[in-house]
Amino acid sequence: MNKTKNVLWTGGWDSTFRVIQLFNRGLTIQPLYVIDSGRPSRFKEIETIHLLTKQIHERFSNSKGEILPVKLIPRKDIPSNLYLKLVYKLIKHKRRIGKQYYWLACLAKEYKGLEQGFHREDRDSLIYFNELEEIIDETNGRNWVASPKNMDFLRKQIFKNYRFPLADISKLEMKQYAEEYDFIDIMNNTWFCHSSNKKPCGECAPCKQYVIDGFGFRLQ
Repeated sequence: MNKTKNVLWTGGWDSTFRVIQLFNRGLTIQPLYVIDSGRPSRFKEIETIHLLTKQIHERFSNSKGEILPVKLIPRKDIPSNLYLKLVYKLIKHKRRIGKQYYWLACLAKEYKGLEQGFHREDRDSLIYFNELEEIIDETNGRNWVASPKNMDFLRKQIFKNYRFPLADISKLEMKQYAEEYDFIDIMNNTWFCHSSNKKPCGECAPCKQYVIDGFGFRLQ
């Protein structure tokens, strides 16, 4: 059984929660971070991943889990895929979808089973819960993949190589869990603002979403 899990880790709330889950289940995590040269916060996010890795290893020193050094993948080095590009364009004609879903789908072809941090509030923008199918895997917890029957053909091509372990939990529920099990201080060191390396700007999409999700206190 392969115990190494490939996880997209941005240093943000959701992906950090998942890394801690897997670490405490004794699994080895291979974090992947895509370096987007157009993202001002990329340096802060990489710095945050290193900080969180150290804190997680220290806090849960009795765990048999391991966090491997983060793989930094320049976005320009992700192999392009003409088929996925066409699929992405067809979806874009019908609904709103960010360009990152195309290149992340290309990445997921290289790392099948790649874990993505969609949580309960996130997924309704592109994925509905009834379009996912629960699976049993080596993580000893609940996990979901795109349903072969319930998700339309085009979106299934984009999401079929992902796993969505947080699909049935909200940010606030993660917060309650972290408080109950005494790692909320680590969670509060996560980073989310896309426009700043210092103080959250309050204007970018993630900052605005944090307010909507009831996490406005993180902007202070």
